[in-house]
Amino acid sequence: MSDGDAQNDKNGRESTAIAGGSVTSESSGLKSEQEPLISFMTGIKEDLAARKPYYVDDWKVHNYFTVINATLYAFVIQLIPALIFAELMDRNTEGNLATAEVLMSSGIMGIIYAIFAGQPLTIMGITGPVAVLLGTSYGLTEQFDANYFSFFFWTCLWSGLMHIISAMIGLVTLVWSVTPFTTQIFEFFIAITFLYAALRDLIEPLYLGEGEQRDDRGAQYATLLLGLLTFGISWSLHFAETWVFFTRQLRTFLTSYNTAIAVVVVTGLSYLPGINQMSNGAGGLDRVNIRFAPWDWQPTADRPWVVNPLYGIDASGIFAAMIPGFMFFLLFIIDHNVSSILTQSPKFNLKKPSAYHWDFFIVGITFLPCAILGLPPGNGLIPQAPLHARALCTRKFETDRFGVTREVVTHCEEQRWSGLGQSLLMFVALSAFTVLSWIPRGCLFGLLLYLGMGALHGNEIWERITFCFILPKKRPAVAVVRNVKWRTVQLFTFVQVLCAGTIFAIAQFASFGYIYPALLAVLVPLRSYVLTRFFSKEDLKHLDPSDESEEEYHEEQRLIKEAERTPSIDPEAIEQPHFQEFHPGALRKREHKRRHTIEKHHDIVSENMNLDKYLDEKINDDPMVGRLKAHNSRNSLHSSMDEGANETAKEGVWKNEAV
Repeated sequence: MSDGDAQNDKNGRESTAIAGGSVTSESSGLKSEQEPLISFMTGIKEDLAARKPYYVDDWKVHNYFTVINATLYAFVIQLIPALIFAELMDRNTEGNLATAEVLMSSGIMGIIYAIFAGQPLTIMGITGPVAVLLGTSYGLTEQFDANYFSFFFWTCLWSGLMHIISAMIGLVTLVWSVTPFTTQIFEFFIAITFLYAALRDLIEPLYLGEGEQRDDRGAQYATLLLGLLTFGISWSLHFAETWVFFTRQLRTFLTSYNTAIAVVVVTGLSYLPGINQMSNGAGGLDRVNIRFAPWDWQPTADRPWVVNPLYGIDASGIFAAMIPGFMFFLLFIIDHNVSSILTQSPKFNLKKPSAYHWDFFIVGITFLPCAILGLPPGNGLIPQAPLHARALCTRKFETDRFGVTREVVTHCEEQRWSGLGQSLLMFVALSAFTVLSWIPRGCLFGLLLYLGMGALHGNEIWERITFCFILPKKRPAVAVVRNVKWRTVQLFTFVQVLCAGTIFAIAQFASFGYIYPALLAVLVPLRSYVLTRFFSKEDLKHLDPSDESEEEYHEEQRLIKEAERTPSIDPEAIEQPHFQEFHPGALRKREHKRRHTIEKHHDIVSENMNLDKYLDEKINDDPMVGRLKAHNSRNSLHSSMDEGANETAKEGVWKNEAV
């Protein structure tokens, strides 16, 4: 495997490791002994005692270039998805939460986490599941006749208290019971949710099937084309490291900043002459929803920044806000801790200890400014947080015993400045609202389509679905194919697809779609207590490999890549003779020349090939020609026997005549 293939594998691994069984104590560096489920303040005290000696050293920088590069990189890879999820929130909350709130939330949470968290390499921000949950829970305000931001205040307050209490009593250890069965379904659910939302917002505004003419239909078609172009550029550059063109450094740059490059290119194309540049809603292209550009530092909705928690809400609404608050808790106890685990993966060669309980406590603290200011809450980002840690590493390439070339980290800059710096840059982005307002909405939905395809690409459920359309003899010889009956693999995959489809349908189309994090949490006991009754322990070892090592994963990816590169033409089809091969004379009349151009006007024709001998051997080796030869030889034998009989008869006649 080339360096580019290995690098692309690594990026894919980091972005899909949530579905690859990385949530284990071995892979996370957590101590191996079983921790008690409930132990008041024990985990937090141990975390603080372990991290306290390193706090001053966390503010020291050894390689300024690496830290500055990681800061800019983390800012870019967080800004683009933040704009996408802000657009989703703007649509689902009827403009109450939009770009201003998302960027300010990312900045405030990031600053708090970078200064006070135990492990500062995990960067905070708004994730796709948060955008989905905020949209699905929006209808609760109407059910309880409550003001949205007052209801939102109590949602964040209840959820923050749940985070703080759970961290204090040690419930963070629950994350170690999560297996790939759950995380694969989670990622598959997010993938199909992103794909559905992107296609819906690109196609629905076309008003297909309506008879009357609409003034903005041309602009909506332009939005669709810009979205597809954005997706095409991002997806192509995603695999730039596997190209044979350019240097490895340039290919790495194109892959790392593919979304930013796509946004710049497509935004520039949207200003070509001939495209209607009128403002939103006036027949022109829809662009990022920004109230004022430049921004006046006011919320998107017509409200003050500080929320009045008692305005327009009664006691029933206050206690009803516990429901979405609990959903945030269930979502973050999985999503944030998995992000933290991936950021502290052993492959990054970190020297400082982890602090999972204290970090989750700090996540609960970040809910308080979100409640007061009416900002969306966030948690550790996947894959941005692991990619941020990787950007801080000094790496070299080594080839392992499987023949796979992969990165090996020799040093990592474990400090707080890069996480703090990328959070401060969010306020710079708030000051640059004029530039952000240039971006067409179709560009963001194209990026959402790219994120959905990226989540699907490499997901084990999707891989097994594609295996169903591959001939059995051509399926990659990964562990699940080698060791489990294919019917069992199909049944297990069907169960996972059914679970993901059910959660997706409830989240998108049911009035109680806000309960989808609870459905995700139910998958854990479903795997532990139900599936064990239908699948053997040996089969589950391969179908749900919670202890899969990094080497085993890379070996599986190598086998899959080899299967993808294998020609799809059957050898039997290649060996079938062409009709002209039944006519050796016709073949001999054809010229077979291998032309090797050495220099201009100097062509060499291979003289060592004995064409007649080659054709004779090819014909003799062919089974069809062999049968024809046998048939001809039998005819020749019969003909010779007939001729011999005729000659004998003639001799007899001559002898009789002589007598």
